[in-house]
Amino acid sequence: MSGTKRKTKVKEKSEDLADQLNQVPFENIENQTTDTADAETEKHNQELDKFEADFKEQLEKDRAYQEEIKEARSQLFDKWESKEFAPDDYKIEVPVNSLESAVGYGSLVRQLHDSFARMVAFYRRDSGGSLSIEEAREKAFHRCENTEEAKAIFQNVMSHPFHNIFFNDLHGLYGYAPRVAERLWERIKNEAQSEFESGHLAANTMFPVDYVKDAWSIAKYLGLRESFVAEWQPRGGIELSLIDMLAQTFFQWQFWLEETIKRSQTRPREEHHEYKKWKRCNEKTKDSKSWQDGYWFPTYVSEQQDIEHAVQMADRFNRIYMRTLRQLRDLRRYSPVTINNPNQVNIASEGGQQINVSKVEEEKDKTKKIIS
Repeated sequence: MSGTKRKTKVKEKSEDLADQLNQVPFENIENQTTDTADAETEKHNQELDKFEADFKEQLEKDRAYQEEIKEARSQLFDKWESKEFAPDDYKIEVPVNSLESAVGYGSLVRQLHDSFARMVAFYRRDSGGSLSIEEAREKAFHRCENTEEAKAIFQNVMSHPFHNIFFNDLHGLYGYAPRVAERLWERIKNEAQSEFESGHLAANTMFPVDYVKDAWSIAKYLGLRESFVAEWQPRGGIELSLIDMLAQTFFQWQFWLEETIKRSQTRPREEHHEYKKWKRCNEKTKDSKSWQDGYWFPTYVSEQQDIEHAVQMADRFNRIYMRTLRQLRDLRRYSPVTINNPNQVNIASEGGQQINVSKVEEEKDKTKKIIS
């Protein structure tokens, strides 16, 4: 009896719960969910419309800016082409029967000629297509036919960094607008001069591989170089080049000094003994990853010879550094003395007595006036 009552109560509770669920307004819930989704969709669409409008506006600004740059380059082309231009190297004497005598000497002319010869030789080889001499010449050089084509080449060249400009581009431009090509060549040379004077030329030489050419490496070299420049105050390209040599040899000396300490105080990387045993049995197969941990690779000589080699290299760069420093000192010491606008100069004679040059000159002038 008690079991029957329990079943009845559970059944009654389930029926009451079903009635309560049936009384929930499902239509209102569905409407609220739909309204929320529509509001979010509308907001998202508005954001997309705003982003698209901003993007189009920025795109129009970029197009207008590009057109301004293109117009400015076109005006620069016309300006360079309208004015006469004669580089300093035009004044160099050349043989009468030479190419430069016929077309006018210039460093650009000779470089363009050498570039053309290299391109023709390339197209004549198998890797270039094994073309005939006429086909190779035609493919190596295409002369501009009109101003529009010349300006198109000029626009393309000016849109690249100076170190990415090739002689082929200048060659095509030189055939129709030689003044523009000459002025552009002068700009490239000036940029190269700035590369040397700023120290980046020597810095890139010190770090030729991409994985070592990071910001810290370049900054270390330029910081050392600027310290040398601030102390020495170089007066020209020769003294700047000696300072670059000082900085480069200093870095090389530090490298080999560090290598000396590594080889004398740390363990080298050695092949695992199991790998040595396996390699003796399998000479034809080698595994470059079968090395134990270490800090440097031995050069397949004895440990003493390794250390001695590093010491010799460090000493060699130390001597190069000191020799360069003496050359820089001697250049400054034995250079001719120039006195600008002197009012009074004291010059010591062989006996050690100083002579006032200004007073001697005044007395000579007075004597001349009295005699006259």
